[in-house]
Amino acid sequence: MALEELEREDDMVVEANAVKVIYTRELDAYIDGLKLDYSDSWFNKGFRLTSAAR
Repeated sequence: MALEELEREDDMVVEANAVKVIYTRELDAYIDGLKLDYSDSWFNKGFRLTSAAR
């Protein structure tokens, strides 16, 4: 997995709350149902992916 600058024609694009996430179609089955969250507390800073079912 790597960060890329350009969006490809067949990429999946999800945008919510002014945050755009772009990923390849091959990852769609793995990403479905995940929740992207950001924490800025002193002990837990950064992005976190969790199961939306939790």
